[in-house]
Amino acid sequence: RLQLHASSPRHTFTRPMAPALAALLEATEGRSAELDAESEGLAAEVAALDLEIAGKRAEKTIAAQNEVRELLKSKEALAKKAKLIGAAAGHVRLALAKLQRAKQAGLEDWKELREETVKLSDFARERLKEGATVAQLEASCAGGSVKVDGASLAFAGSSAGLEGLRRALEQLESAYSCTIEVDALTLGILERRKALERQGEKHGVTVAKDAGGASVTVSGAAEKARKAEQMLKFMMSGKVDLPCPKELAGAAKAHAQDVEVETGSYVEVLRGGFGGGSIVHIRGDSEGVKDAEERMRAWFDERDGAYSSFVEAPSLAKLDAAKTAELTNDLWHFGQKFAIAASLCEGGARVELRGPAGGTWEAPARAELRQLSDWYGQQAEEVGSAGAKAKAKAQPTKKRGRRLLGCCARGPVRAGPQVVSRRRMQRAPSSMFDVQRAPSALSLLLLLLLLVAWLFVAFV
Repeated sequence: RLQLHASSPRHTFTRPMAPALAALLEATEGRSAELDAESEGLAAEVAALDLEIAGKRAEKTIAAQNEVRELLKSKEALAKKAKLIGAAAGHVRLALAKLQRAKQAGLEDWKELREETVKLSDFARERLKEGATVAQLEASCAGGSVKVDGASLAFAGSSAGLEGLRRALEQLESAYSCTIEVDALTLGILERRKALERQGEKHGVTVAKDAGGASVTVSGAAEKARKAEQMLKFMMSGKVDLPCPKELAGAAKAHAQDVEVETGSYVEVLRGGFGGGSIVHIRGDSEGVKDAEERMRAWFDERDGAYSSFVEAPSLAKLDAAKTAELTNDLWHFGQKFAIAASLCEGGARVELRGPAGGTWEAPARAELRQLSDWYGQQAEEVGSAGAKAKAKAQPTKKRGRRLLGCCARGPVRAGPQVVSRRRMQRAPSSMFDVQRAPSALSLLLLLLLLVAWLFVAFV
């Protein structure tokens, strides 16, 4: 409503209603057809002028050249007009496409049409490969159209349909969940420090311990849950356990609090060592755990006058759980022999020897530990080779190999009244001079040569 002048009578201007979508679509289609026809006519005129210009140029007269110049001017004017007509036709085609999308969306007014491209997460993209999920999104957008295009989602419909689509996508994203495996001791430390709850509140997701107590589940929006997952894995990337003497357990707990503040790692001193001792459990990111380990070791060295020596033993990492437990028990007895502490480090690839700083225990302990690690390493290799042989034996024999081996591949070989087994055939010497397979033949030959030499000397 617009008031023209304060003293003049009021004139009311009512906004005209938009024409019906069907009528507007019909008019736009007609106009598009007219522009296309006019553009085709101009293109035909330009083609005719080109032919005429080519003919005049072939005459090679002054009058013909003057006519060519006039024809070129006409062609330029037609080209400009054709360009304008083409641009107008392009705009009309865009308007026609929008009107058609509005009709497909079931709208009565094309101005209500909303078109938007929504970026999809990896999780949502995988879920949208299922036809049922796409159907749920289409049902939530109030008649709008939904199309998955790579990593994005194209929507066309009303404003209400767009809001419904956004709510449906939020609900879809919130169904993401992932599982992180973690040992029971580390999980207990994180629970006591309420680290899981803080990460869930920080990222707006749910972090809960599984029923088995060996993993943690993160659920919520895909992007937020992935960030929380990465942070939790970063927090659990470091892990070190240090033995603590019984008499230093109380002081170690107090010092552990200072180390936590300085390094940002979780340090707890719990009972569980040999002889009533304790164990210092350090958890956190790898850099922080390494720093906390160095600080705790330096503190132990200063308090009990001892130092640690590490022996690399990569073969011990191949032991199974039973052999590892047996090795741990042997290391305790090994430490008692030298009056030191011996323990297998995390990962099983090295052993820590810890003893008094002024003693002479390191050289003999290292030498004996090397023998112990070699023995266990040989046990691991034997177990591995036995498993490989069992696996090879379980595989079926190929027919080609059976033909090449003949009867030897099927069982014992019968040579007249004797029966020669395959094992005896494999162990039989290839020649009487084979030192490894027939040492008795070589001994007889040597004795024969000595006898001949003795007879020759006696005769002479």
